[in-house]
Amino acid sequence: MILFASDLDNTLIHSYKKASDSDICIEYKEGKALSYMTPAALGLLEALNRRSDIVFSPVTTRSTEQYERIHFFGNDYPEIALAANGGILYENGVINREWYEESKELISDCLTEFRHGLDYFKDDDYVYFDIRLVDELFVFTKSTAPLTTKSVLESVLNLKKVGTFNIGDKVYIFPNILTKGLAVDRLRKKYGFDKIIAAGDSEFDVAMLNRADLALCPHQLDKFVSSECVSFDAENRNFAEQLLEYINQNF
Repeated sequence: MILFASDLDNTLIHSYKKASDSDICIEYKEGKALSYMTPAALGLLEALNRRSDIVFSPVTTRSTEQYERIHFFGNDYPEIALAANGGILYENGVINREWYEESKELISDCLTEFRHGLDYFKDDDYVYFDIRLVDELFVFTKSTAPLTTKSVLESVLNLKKVGTFNIGDKVYIFPNILTKGLAVDRLRKKYGFDKIIAAGDSEFDVAMLNRADLALCPHQLDKFVSSECVSFDAENRNFAEQLLEYINQNF
């Protein structure tokens, strides 16, 4: 059995800011359309999801609230999915409590660093967004000067236990152990998959790509990938269409 583990944002789905008139909305929040797929990409994903030899699993940094807004297949859920950077496992849309408790135990020695980070964010004049302890697994906020916020934050945290990341104006504190790579290892052990194909587009995904048997990524990321890798020109053609075509044609 093959596992197809895929990041969501900018890998399978894209923001309303990049959507064309023909794209299909798969995420709404309070009636506002947020995320889309191209018709071709959604059709390819639906075809892959119907196969009995491949299991599709979203693997996202999104919180449970954010993940649960996404609907690829109407009212049907992916058989398995991971939110909170792999800390939360869904099985047919239901959170596996045992997995979640194991995740919280894995990061238990990071809680002091979370408190340091939360205290720092409260005094950072650049922080302009809610400061959140997301699903009890990582810390998140937004800054008007994210690189400055991140740099100073690193001076007050124990970087042997946690790491800081930023994408755009978003700033995160993650336990070093809570990676998508660990999540893929846990899935392989739990379900006994024979082969894992992983797709992703950012530094959050590198650990997952390196733990997979085959990594699918944009050209600009392949230099960071040590596993077998196929990369694509995501600048000139929809990344989701390319990677889903590749899987359907080669597996």
